[in-house]
Amino acid sequence: MSYTTKEEFDVLHRLRVSGLATAEPLVQGTGHSRQTIQSILDDAVARGLAKSRTGGRVEGYMLTSQGRERHTELRARQVSVNEVEALTIAYEAFLAPNREFKQLTTEWQTEAAGDTGRILPRLVQLHEQLGKVLSFAVSATPRMKHYQPQFDSAIAAFRGGDTGALARPMSGSYHDVWMELHEDLLVTLGRERTDADE
Repeated sequence: MSYTTKEEFDVLHRLRVSGLATAEPLVQGTGHSRQTIQSILDDAVARGLAKSRTGGRVEGYMLTSQGRERHTELRARQVSVNEVEALTIAYEAFLAPNREFKQLTTEWQTEAAGDTGRILPRLVQLHEQLGKVLSFAVSATPRMKHYQPQFDSAIAAFRGGDTGALARPMSGSYHDVWMELHEDLLVTLGRERTDADE
């Protein structure tokens, strides 16, 4: 095995959070080399921990049930008690902006009629709140640092007139990144989604 247990956890964790991913986003999301990522993916497929989807409209790797079990096993060893405590605080700070963001995207999709000016000021405020949450999360879990540039890029695109940059599904939109961060917090903490998350 040419990679560490931590590197394996990082890759399986990104697959668990993303649901389906190609190698390139895994490189960006973990900071590990493409060679390391591919080695882990190849081994995961060979061991029955992941499967590869090719030839269709959506391609990438996804965890199997065995892969989810392996991820849970690795998480118990890789996520420390101190990390859980710190991330719990970040997660609880995330819930209020999360509710506001859900209201904002609902308004964008049902009432705003493409008027970015109606949405942007509140989105900027939420972006600032989220930055504080992320700063705390990154201090506990450095691998979460990749979220801020994605949020920055999405809000810049929305401000620049790309209306899909707020909530277009499966496009790297602000909503896509938000949902992934939310899932990352839940999965890292080993929590199930509850009414408080909606």
